[in-house]
Amino acid sequence: MGGRKPAKEGGAPIWAPLRVGRFRNLWLANLVSNFGYLIQGVGAAWLMTLISTDAQMVALVQTAMQLPILVFALLAGAFADLLERRKVLLAAQVWMLGIGLLLAVLGGLGLVTPWLLLGLTFLVGAGMAVNGPTTQAVVRELVPPELLAAAVTLNAVSFNLARATGPAIGGSIVAWAGPQAAFLVNACSYLPLILVLLLWRGRRKAPDLPRERVLPAMAAGLRYVGQTPAIWHAMARGALFGFAATAVMALLPLIARDVLRGGPTVFGLLLGVFGVGALGGAFIVQPIRQRYGTERPVAVMAGLFGGALLVVGFLPGWLTVIPALLVMGGCWLGSLSSFNIGVQLSSAFWVQARVLAVYQMVLFGGMALGSWLWGLGAELYGVLPALLAAGSVMLGQLLLQPLLALPSGRPPDMRPAGRREGFTPEVPVAEGEGPVMLQVEYRIAPDDAPAFLAAMDDLGHQRRRNGALRWRLFQDVADAGHWIETFLVSDWLDQRRLLERTTTEDLATQKRAFAFHRGSGPPLIRRMIARRQDSRFVIAPEERIHGAAAGG
Repeated sequence: MGGRKPAKEGGAPIWAPLRVGRFRNLWLANLVSNFGYLIQGVGAAWLMTLISTDAQMVALVQTAMQLPILVFALLAGAFADLLERRKVLLAAQVWMLGIGLLLAVLGGLGLVTPWLLLGLTFLVGAGMAVNGPTTQAVVRELVPPELLAAAVTLNAVSFNLARATGPAIGGSIVAWAGPQAAFLVNACSYLPLILVLLLWRGRRKAPDLPRERVLPAMAAGLRYVGQTPAIWHAMARGALFGFAATAVMALLPLIARDVLRGGPTVFGLLLGVFGVGALGGAFIVQPIRQRYGTERPVAVMAGLFGGALLVVGFLPGWLTVIPALLVMGGCWLGSLSSFNIGVQLSSAFWVQARVLAVYQMVLFGGMALGSWLWGLGAELYGVLPALLAAGSVMLGQLLLQPLLALPSGRPPDMRPAGRREGFTPEVPVAEGEGPVMLQVEYRIAPDDAPAFLAAMDDLGHQRRRNGALRWRLFQDVADAGHWIETFLVSDWLDQRRLLERTTTEDLATQKRAFAFHRGSGPPLIRRMIARRQDSRFVIAPEERIHGAAAGG
C-alpha cells in the first residue's frame, strides 16, 4: 500500500472498479442479494396492508428494517475491524437466509401477525446491520484509493439497479403467489453471495499488536468520529436528509393504495420508478461532484427533493408522482453516496468499519425516526399533509448548511504511515500497565504563538481520535516561549497503538506543529507510567527522541 497515491475524490469513471476481479464478483453477488432484499420489502410492506389497517403499522415495516442498524451496527463494525471480514460477512448472509426461510414458511401457513412480521423484519435488519459496514470496509480493501469514490457510487448503483426492477418483480410475485413467495425468493438470493465468500480468501495482514477488546474498540470508533469534523458533519447532514427523505419510502405503499388507488403491482412500479431515478442520478451526480465538489450538489439535491415532496403533497396524481419519484430517486442516491464517500475518505484504515457503522447508525436512526413520525402523521392527518411536512423539513435543513459544511478540495491521505517503536523503556513495563502520560516540550517564538496554537489544535484532535483520553496544551507563565503538550492514554499498549494508528495525514499534521519548535534539538518527549506505592520499578528517566514524532 505504501506505493499508492492518495485518493482523488471522484476521479475515476463510475464503471472502473468492475475491472477489479474480486470487487466485480462481490458486486454481482450483492446485486442478486439486493434484488431479493427489495422483493422481500415489497412482500413485507404489502402483507402488512393485508393484516392491518393501521397506517402507522405499515410505516413501521421500514422502521423495523432500519432500527437494528441503530442497535447493532457499532458492535458489528468493531467485529469487522477486529476479525476476518469474510467470516463476518458469511455469518450475516447465513443469518438472513435462515430468517428469510422462516418468514416464507410462516407466511405460507398463514401464521404471520403484524407484530410477528415486525419482529422477523427486525431480525433481517440485524443481519443487514452486520452486512453494511463490513461490506463497505471490504470494498476499501479490494480497490485502490483512486477508485474508492467510484466503487462507493457503484455499490449504490447496485442497490438502485435492483430497485429499478426488483420491486416491480416483487409486486408481480406477491400478486401471483402471495407475500410468502417474495420471502422465499429473498432467502434464495443470499446463496450467490455465500458462494462468493466461501471461495474468496482474504489476505489481511496479521496485526503487530494484540487485538483490541470489543468495548474499548467501540469506544475508539465513537472517539474517532467525534474528533473528526469532516466525518460528523457528513453524518449530521446525512441524518437530516434521511429523516425527511424517508417519508417517501415509508408512505409509498399508502400513496399506491390510497392516492393512486392501486395494488401491489402499482406499489412495485412506483418503487421501480424511484430506482430508475436513482440510476440516472448516479451518472449525473458523479461528474458534477468531480467538477464542483460535494457541498453545492448536495445542497441543490436537498432543495430538489424537498420541492418534489411538496409537489406531490399539493398536486397528487400520476402526472406529478412519476416525475417527482424520478427526481427524488436521483437526489437520494446522489446525496447518500456523497455523504458515504466523505466519511470513507476521512477515516483511517484501522477504524474504518467502526466509523462506517456509526455513520449507518446515525443515518438509519434518523430514517427510522422519520419513518415512524411520517407514518404517525399520515395516520392522524393523512398521507398528503405528511408529505408536505417532510418537504418543509427537507428545505429547512438548508439553513444549517453553513454550520455543517462538507469538506472540499483534495481528500486527506489516510494511508498508514508505517511508523514503528523507536525506543526501548529502561524499566520493565507490562503492556496492560497504565495510565500513561506523554509530554512534549516546545520552544516557540512569541510571534509564532498564534500559528502554533492553530497547528496544535489540529494535532490535539489527531491525538484524541487515535487513542488519547485527555489532551491539553500549557504555556509556562514564567517563560513565555516554553510550551508543554500533555496527553493521557489508558495503558502502555495503547501508547504503542498511537504510533501504529498514525496515518500519512496525521504525520503531516505533526510535522506542521513540530516545525514551530525553536530549540537546539527536537522537542523533548517524556513518557511516564502511573506507579503504585508498592512498585518495585524505578521511574524511567526523560528520553529525547531525535527525529521522531510524539507518540513514536
